[in-house]
Amino acid sequence: MSDCASDIDEGLLDSFFQEPEGYFKPPPEPTSVVFERQPQWVTDGSPACITINLLGTHPLWGHHLWNAAKTFANYLDENKSIVQGKTVLELGAAGALPSLVSACNGATKLVITDYPDHDLIDNIRKNVQVNMASKLHKGTIQVAGFKWGYDIEQIAAMSSIGGGSDGDSGKEGAAAGFDVLILCDLVFNHSEHTALLKSLDQLMAKPGSGSGCGANGGEAYVFFTHHRPWLADKDMAFIERARDELGLEVTKVVEEYTGAMFEDDPGDERVRGTVHGYRLAYPSTTS
Repeated sequence: MSDCASDIDEGLLDSFFQEPEGYFKPPPEPTSVVFERQPQWVTDGSPACITINLLGTHPLWGHHLWNAAKTFANYLDENKSIVQGKTVLELGAAGALPSLVSACNGATKLVITDYPDHDLIDNIRKNVQVNMASKLHKGTIQVAGFKWGYDIEQIAAMSSIGGGSDGDSGKEGAAAGFDVLILCDLVFNHSEHTALLKSLDQLMAKPGSGSGCGANGGEAYVFFTHHRPWLADKDMAFIERARDELGLEVTKVVEEYTGAMFEDDPGDERVRGTVHGYRLAYPSTTS
């Protein structure tokens, strides 16, 4: 009795199981975007353009330069006092444009974070290296992986001026929390709201903590777009919970139409193309 497999031409088997040419599409190549700052807001010695390198693709959306980040970058340029002389933490930074603009505008310490994924973190370091290598080398800017709600103490230790990842030096020997937190286009991730709020609560400088933001404590800037208009109420739940659960004052500072990120997505294009910006802060203790 013959072996059936041996009766079939091997070349025929190879061709039968071989995918046709072009069946597997190559992954998208990394890209770069040049962000041009508004000339009226660029100070002497500060770069007029910032190059943002982006991954070709990523499941955590790190391959986009989001409209909320660009809008907040412009807002920071126009309102430099937000970060001048302050410690700044960006969560879910992706390309890290707002952090780089914060560095242009006089932040004394920047910690740029995203999910602890090798590609994401390496790309952020690349963007800092390309645009502000000296600040990276001096430790003025630090890049770290951070899963919201976990290992908060490690990130908090970095808020100390001159402090490293071990937090062994800084303001009066202890981390006081960050003066400014940046959250750009994160709130659409509804399942992570609790972890984000926990991180915000524990990483934003408390009133009277001795941080650079003064007696009133730190503040957070939350900029986002309703990418899925039918879920806008769930996006807004983050702002409402920050007010109700953390006792923060909420002020809307921006509403700007920029055009939709994804033209073919469903839902009202005007809604999908509008960036909303909120300032979250502790109630003022001054009269």
